[in-house]
Amino acid sequence: MRVLRLFTLVLAAGLVCTAANAADANGATEPGAHDVFNQVQRNAWYLPTTDHVAKLFVTEIGQGAPVVFLHGGPGRDFHYIIDALRPQLKRHAFVLYDQRGSVLSPVPAGTEGKLTMRQMVDDLEALRVALGRDRLALFGHSFGSLLAMAYYRAYPTHVERMVLAGSMPPVMNKDMSDAYDKALEQRETTMMSREDAIARALAEAGLPSDKHRDTPRQARMRLRIRYNAPLDLVHVERWHQLTSGGIYYNHAAGAAIAASMPAWDVRPAIAAHPVPITVIQGDSDYLDPSARLWSALAKAGKVHLHVIRDAGHCAWIDQPQAFAEALRDGLDGH
Repeated sequence: MRVLRLFTLVLAAGLVCTAANAADANGATEPGAHDVFNQVQRNAWYLPTTDHVAKLFVTEIGQGAPVVFLHGGPGRDFHYIIDALRPQLKRHAFVLYDQRGSVLSPVPAGTEGKLTMRQMVDDLEALRVALGRDRLALFGHSFGSLLAMAYYRAYPTHVERMVLAGSMPPVMNKDMSDAYDKALEQRETTMMSREDAIARALAEAGLPSDKHRDTPRQARMRLRIRYNAPLDLVHVERWHQLTSGGIYYNHAAGAAIAASMPAWDVRPAIAAHPVPITVIQGDSDYLDPSARLWSALAKAGKVHLHVIRDAGHCAWIDQPQAFAEALRDGLDGH
């Protein structure tokens, strides 16, 4: 399906979303927030996979009830979400890990093409066992929402709750995929065609009118403004809050994992083993604007839906306060 190819295209540029500062939902700076990245290093450990092929880089930040974060990609890393978690760090301890094949959890060279979604699920189960938890609270963003749903389908009794942000739809099959892919392409084109907003951001960044005169640093800035920001954000002028760097993305791993998951349906798991599920979606999220494909489950009371107005795929950048409140609501179970 095209949506899985899109993940690899977007991430091939080495671009993903992050927040700009350590502000909480009310705009105040969290005490000690500057120390979060030191916590990442101090709390790091490695989890051998059950097949002994790789070791997963695992760490933890915050305090309180634990939540496992599932990063986007596949093939990306977890660091982009850290600033979005800052407002929650006094209420929850977030377990962060690089999925197998990602930067800090590499597999032997030349074996990336053998990676599968099932391995990602089994690795998450191994992490649950290592953490000594009967059930996991999961927070997944983008591709991480698919991993959360896949784990829930495989181990429904081991899931306590799920929060899915920038989520994929709850079901995708061959009959749906063509229409979904066409709509996705149209949404992508619309987001990427906001030339006035892009031009203003380029001018404000002081970039040369001729891209061939760009320094290497300016070339990276131009890529973030022209390519990533229009797709992920409503507010293109906040492009500088996006991280970049191709070294943080393993393209081969992402492509292999995406190719291993042609269809999914989380509805049977929800019916058989209901757990609290919160979906947080921007109204301009290109994957599923306003989480319309979740609306039937929301109307049936099976999921709690937060639609964030004037926001895209990285809603915590477009609307930091609304995202922080929605995430707190989903994690605390209100």
